[in-house]
Amino acid sequence: MARPAWTIRPTGERDVGPVVELLAEVAREGRFIATEWPFDVDARTQAMRDAILERRAVGWVAEDGRRIVGDLRLWDIAGPEPELGMIVRASHRGRGIGAALIAAALAWARANGKPALMLRVFPDNETALALYRAHGFVEVELQRRAVPRRDGTARDALLMRCEIAER
Repeated sequence: MARPAWTIRPTGERDVGPVVELLAEVAREGRFIATEWPFDVDARTQAMRDAILERRAVGWVAEDGRRIVGDLRLWDIAGPEPELGMIVRASHRGRGIGAALIAAALAWARANGKPALMLRVFPDNETALALYRAHGFVEVELQRRAVPRRDGTARDALLMRCEIAER
């Protein structure tokens, strides 16, 4: 089997700008994430940089060459069940990047004694749901109208949890 062209590595401060650019790209799609475009890029960049430097979040990026094509971040890492957020560039979906990012997060959770990871996903995102289920995430609760939109509507979110097995 051929080795993928992309690699996974921990996120560093230098990655914040490119990750926010990727977030903006995925947000412009308007389908998969709660973040809506437009957003204040400078404020988002500073908030992400602060979270990394203050160790309130950890994450991993997928790189294809020198281009960041995926990002997974764990938030609320001081708590017992950090929350996962993940994005992958449209051109790189379906290549195993999401699975590799999730594997890195699960390994971190095991190494840090976390009993579980949590995430929220839109219930109509079948591809993401299949990926999360394949990695042990199970549905906890359908949260009706949990994600408010700028147009005054709100979208449902599915809360999922993955118990971290001791290995």
